[in-house]
Amino acid sequence: MSSDCAIRVRGLCKTYRLYDRPCDRAKQWILPPLQKCLGRTSTQYYREVLAVENISFEVKKGETLGIIGRNGSGKSTLLQLIVGTLYPTSGSVEIDGRMAALLELGAGFHPEFTGRENVFLNAALFGLSQQDVDAQLEDILAFADIGIAIDQPVKTYSSGMVVRLAFAVIAHVKADILVIDEALAVGDAFFVQKCMRFLRTFMEHGTVLFVSHDSAAVLSLCRTAVWLERGRVASIGEAKRVCDRYLNPGAWDGTSPSADVPGLDEVHGNADGRVSLQAGDGAGMFGDRQACIEKVLFSGAAERCIHTVRARERVSLRVWCKTSIRLMSPIVGFLVRDRLGQSLFGANVCVMRQGAPANAVEPETRFIAELEFMMPVLQAGDYSLSVALAEGTQESHVQHHWIHDALVFRSAPSELCFGLFAVELLHVDLCRHLTQDARDEKANDSVAL
Repeated sequence: MSSDCAIRVRGLCKTYRLYDRPCDRAKQWILPPLQKCLGRTSTQYYREVLAVENISFEVKKGETLGIIGRNGSGKSTLLQLIVGTLYPTSGSVEIDGRMAALLELGAGFHPEFTGRENVFLNAALFGLSQQDVDAQLEDILAFADIGIAIDQPVKTYSSGMVVRLAFAVIAHVKADILVIDEALAVGDAFFVQKCMRFLRTFMEHGTVLFVSHDSAAVLSLCRTAVWLERGRVASIGEAKRVCDRYLNPGAWDGTSPSADVPGLDEVHGNADGRVSLQAGDGAGMFGDRQACIEKVLFSGAAERCIHTVRARERVSLRVWCKTSIRLMSPIVGFLVRDRLGQSLFGANVCVMRQGAPANAVEPETRFIAELEFMMPVLQAGDYSLSVALAEGTQESHVQHHWIHDALVFRSAPSELCFGLFAVELLHVDLCRHLTQDARDEKANDSVAL
């Protein structure tokens, strides 16, 4: 394995034997050997199920890889094979560095032992000596922050307390590689934020395998991702691209009705600044295409096409559409996402109508939807804008045409933004001189932190 590679998985497979009845397990253990000795054909009393099939990938040192997929797709099995709690049926896993894992809830903990005893037990599984744990025990307990419950048996803990203790241990074992399997889903908001801060600090020098159903968490932490489907790799690559495919599988695997419907698939910039869409392979979009989007124009003042926006600038999004069916309540909308694919804000004509009836559109008709809005104060950088055409209501609608990343624009730097968005202060009051009575009054009204 190359020196810059932390994890290498090659042709990994895991097969389980399923027995219909308990007695079939005993038959499989006794009868086939006897049949073989007698020269007869062996009878098989089980069914084989592939939990993980022919998975291969590499994770570079210092890289964070996200793994997404539905329940039963093989995510947990894959991680157990990587950390060594399961043996593969075939294939290999190579690891370079000390690995710490947070897998199933309570894995590595003895339910009869106290939390303090389990800290030593769990740390020993990661290769730490008692002296190492003694030196970091106060930091571990402070990170877990479960109070006097640390001296109670773990079987009395809630699921959140177990996660707190388990994460506190892996955060202090000085690992090179962290493996986290959806355990943070049961943590409270304050502890999850603490864990995320730790992970972002660890990611500056360490390697992370992060499994979650939450694509937003994967997009926030990971640059690359693997999508597992039925034990196999459905997609691997840039996290944003993989998450889009995972959230809209019909748009990518050829099962969507749109795969057989002529439509508008590739994005091309025109000289006038409009973005036109021409027939292609369907990548980056989904929907039944009975009504479709033909062109998109993002403009500023004087209807001039813009590629860079400024805070509080008045902008207009025009969407050219065509329908082959009657649209009783057409909905045209947009969604703005950052470079990691995190959804920031969006709007549609349905929200603007506020319950008012929509104008129906007849078949074989072209129409234009225009959405004008004030650009919020965004952090400087590149952003993408997705557009969609649907029919129905905000709560219940049919998606005719959704286009991922129809156009890209840049937000100019702003001194007002300290995060993803800027907050506009309505009032600022600096009380420089207070009498003792006024200080006492403000102290009574404040919340102690």
